[in-house]
Formats: sequence, structure tokens, C-alpha cells
Amino acid sequence: MANTKPKGAKSSPFGNNARFEYRVWGRHSKARKMLRTMAENEVTEHFDDCYLLVDDPAFNAKVRNNTLKVKELVNNRKGFEHWVSERHNAVETVPSPFDDLYENLKLHKLGKKGFDLQKAVKKLGPHSGVRAMVVTKDRRRYFVDSLKAEVTDIEIHDTGEVLRTLSIEGDDLDQLVKLRKKLGLKGETNTPVHHAIDPTVDTDL
Repeated sequence: MANTKPKGAKSSPFGNNARFEYRVWGRHSKARKMLRTMAENEVTEHFDDCYLLVDDPAFNAKVRNNTLKVKELVNNRKGFEHWVSERHNAVETVPSPFDDLYENLKLHKLGKKGFDLQKAVKKLGPHSGVRAMVVTKDRRRYFVDSLKAEVTDIEIHDTGEVLRTLSIEGDDLDQLVKLRKKLGLKGETNTPVHHAIDPTVDTDL
């Protein structure tokens, strides 16, 4: 079988659930309007995420719907970030460095009566090396051929600040490059969510 791993990508313990992503910040009103026109389907979503931020920027971890999702950046191509991800409901499947965190937070209790995730993360303290950020997302997800796109307002609970973001994603890099150009986003800085909301990361949004 031919090796389909992108050139330059490193091996990862997270499996093969991979996609290219390009995320920009701000209103980008023209691109938003164009996406609404192009989309074959649209889904509206409202939910909370608890991001578990660590010093290694290649890791993006969050808890949503009683599940820990961990993403790892494995490559950059044509301005797109290539991420692999897995969802975890048991410590046995969680890769390092998040296996210890899973146990310390007692995430096996997610969804069970009496367990409060926000209280659990507050007990971590600065010595843990983890910064917990809870956000609320209002998102419109669009489907354009085989690609996905989203426009999202993200409210940061600690500050009340609302950030606006637009992203395109998929596994067909050539089609993504064409869509980025059509939306007028070429040359914009590609910044993932966990960098944008992390107060320790210097970003110019």
C-alpha cells in the first residue's frame, strides 16, 4: 500500500483523523457573505468548550459534550495547518502528555451526577502547566462540495471578550487553496483557536 502521509509530516499517536485547516480572525464580512451564497447546506450550533492549554503549541485539547478531544499539528502546507485528532472517553486511549491530566481532572466522571468540570480545572493550579479556558461558541457551519467552513463568535468566560473567526477545512488541499483565494483570504494569518484565546500567546488578531 502506498504511503499517503504528507511529505514532511511526523508520525503521531493520534490516529488518521486528519484535516487541513485555515482560520482567520475578525469580521471578514465579504467572505462570510460569499460562504452563505456558495454553501450547499448550513448548520447552526451553540455550545461550550473547555480548552486545556499547554505550553506546546502543537497540541490543542478541549472538553466538549463529556469527551476529551486532542489535536496535534503534524505539518504545514501552503499556509494550511495539518492536524490529526482523536476523541477520548477513557484514560487508556489518551496519549501523553494528556493521560496524566485526564487522571488528575478525573475526566472519567464527565457526564456523571455531581461532577463539575470548571471546579475540577480550578484545582489544577499554576504548577500543573495547564491553563483552562472556558468559552461559548455560536457557530454557523457551511458545506461547500467536499469542504467544510465555519463562522463563529467565541465568548471567553473569564473576560467576556467576544472573538469572531472564520475557517475552512478539509482533506483536499488543492480545493482548499482555491476556496481561500475565492474568499479573498490569501495572505491572512492562520491562527488556531487555542492560540487566539491563550493570554500567554502573543497574537495580533
